[in-house]
Amino acid sequence: MPADELPMDLPIIDLDVFLNNPQDSPESKAECLKAANALITYGALVLHDSRVSEEDNTTFLDLLEDYFAQPREDLQKDERPELSYQIGVTLENTEKPKCAVDEPCLDVIARLAPEERPLDISAHSPDPKCRFFWRMNDAPPP
Repeated sequence: MPADELPMDLPIIDLDVFLNNPQDSPESKAECLKAANALITYGALVLHDSRVSEEDNTTFLDLLEDYFAQPREDLQKDERPELSYQIGVTLENTEKPKCAVDEPCLDVIARLAPEERPLDISAHSPDPKCRFFWRMNDAPPP
């Protein structure tokens, strides 16, 4: 589908489908396919979880906004370069996008409509966004 024909809203993935059905059920598989297609098409999705209230969602978003609004010196305390930035904060202009040297990725970008393309990465400039990773599971036992 051409970029100018894509819907403006991100697909909503319903976590309740996974919580209320067996992992290999047709419903779960369909929702997985929907999530995969959303990530392939948009690089993002919206997750609906009925266990989370709108108030909790707003509180979480406010927390993220407050965190990233901190002075750079405070954010730097959460940097973990010794862990390859896989936990903690990675400040803007720290990493270079791998896509700048990845031919299949560059081919995908070239096929996008100009208004849908990412920032110019041909100069191999560092990524201008700041992000945060946190551990999602416990380390396996030794």
